Amino acid sequence: MIDVGLLASIAIVLIVPSVFVPPWPTSAAVMGLFETAGGALMIGLVVGRLTSVAIDDPGSLTRISDLMIIRSGVEFWPGVVAGMAWIALRSNHDHIAPAQRLAALTAPALVAWACFEATCLIRDGCPGPLSNVGLRPDGLVQRMLPVGVLAAATAVGAAIATRHFHRRGMPNAQVVALALALLAVIRSVASIWLPRIGEGLTRQHKTSLAVAVIASASFVAIRVLDRRATALAER
Repeated sequence: MIDVGLLASIAIVLIVPSVFVPPWPTSAAVMGLFETAGGALMIGLVVGRLTSVAIDDPGSLTRISDLMIIRSGVEFWPGVVAGMAWIALRSNHDHIAPAQRLAALTAPALVAWACFEATCLIRDGCPGPLSNVGLRPDGLVQRMLPVGVLAAATAVGAAIATRHFHRRGMPNAQVVALALALLAVIRSVASIWLPRIGEGLTRQHKTSLAVAVIASASFVAIRVLDRRATALAER
C-alpha cells in the first residue's frame, strides 16, 4: 500500500528548500541544492534507519522489507552525522572547504526539516498535549496542540537567524555549530510535549539534549578561538 501522506511530505521537503532557500554563498554549492545535498539525504536516511533497526530489532537487519519501512523508525542524529560526513567528503573531492559547504547548506537543511515537521498535517495528524485550541489527529476525539507545526515555525526562524549571521560574516564553523545547537534545542523542547511511553525521557530526547550541549559548547569554543586568533593577528 502506497503511503500518500509520506510521499507528499518527502516531495515537499525536496521542493520547498530547493525553490525558496538556495545555498549561500552559491559558490559553495554551484551544482544546486538537490545535486549537492541529495546524496547526503539518502545516506542519512539509510544510516538512520539501520541504526534504528539495530537498536530496536536487530533481527530485522537481515530482512530488506523491514528495513525499507521508514515509518517504523529512523534515528535522526546518526542520520544527520552521516549526511554531514558525506557532504564533507564530497566537498574535499570538489576542492571546497567542508565547513564552507556545510554552512551554505544550514538554512536549507533547517527549512527542509521544518517542512517535514509541518507536513504532519497531511500524514497522520500532529500529536501534542491536549488543548482547547489545536487540531484533532486522526482517530482521536480531543484536540491537541500541533507540536510539529510549532517546531516547524521555530526551525524556520532558526534558518532565518543562521542565514542572517552568516551573511554578516559569522565564520562557517560557527554557523554550522549554531545551526546544530538550535535544531537540537528545538527537538529537545518539542520532545517534552510529544506522546511517549512512561515518564522518563525517550532515547531521541536524550540524544537531542546531548547534541544541544555538545553543539553549544562547540559554538562557544570556536567563537573564543576565533576571537583570540583575530586579536593576535591585529597585534
